[in-house]
Amino acid sequence: MKKMNRRITLLAVFLCTMVAGVYAQSDDFGIWTSAEVKKKIFPGFDASVEGEFRTRDGVDNVERWSAGAGVAYRITSFLKADGGYTFIYSHRPGEMTKKGNYVSDYWSPRHRMYLSLTGKLNWQRFEFSLRERYQYTYRTSQFVSKYDGDDGSQKADEEITGKGKNVLRSRLQAEWNIKKSRFAPYASCELYHSMSDSWALDKTRWTLGTGYKINKKNSLDFFYRYQNHADDDETNGHVVGAGYTFKF
Repeated sequence: MKKMNRRITLLAVFLCTMVAGVYAQSDDFGIWTSAEVKKKIFPGFDASVEGEFRTRDGVDNVERWSAGAGVAYRITSFLKADGGYTFIYSHRPGEMTKKGNYVSDYWSPRHRMYLSLTGKLNWQRFEFSLRERYQYTYRTSQFVSKYDGDDGSQKADEEITGKGKNVLRSRLQAEWNIKKSRFAPYASCELYHSMSDSWALDKTRWTLGTGYKINKKNSLDFFYRYQNHADDDETNGHVVGAGYTFKF
């Protein structure tokens, strides 16, 4: 047991060192943190609320924060359905327009709804799962300050139009159930296909992490994530994250 935990600790140290080295050569890096509370309503049916905070450029700039609620129902021992709603408040940095004007940074409210089906298969001490998630995100319309790119004089506000986006997220994950250990290492690959753009591949997300069970009610999650294609409300590139879950 002690030897296994020591190996996992060394792996975590190596992973953090690798991430730091990658970040030194990368333009963008984010830290994600989250906290979740789950409540069992009746056997097989859970409800949850979650808050999340993300940064970009290390910890120099806030990328977004969000809050959401959802429900999950275990249909069978190997199939689960879940759905929920998330409110996202995303920070957009200032940028130059094609016409040579400067649009200042602003905060953009977004509404997201999702429905998922997750199937799992156990083999020895490994659990393999496939999750298919339909996700709809709507960006609300708003007006933001705009300035002349040459002399800096203020111009009429720029209108950011409302826009909806439909995405299908397919995630394949493998988790290792280590005997007599509080750690549960996992690895996953998730594909984002834009249903609003002829099912084009919008993003690929690779994740390597581990859960850690403190006790029956409290658990932690630590991960490294790489995204080689990011949509306009998520950090592009490398991410290190930590999450906390309380169940009652």
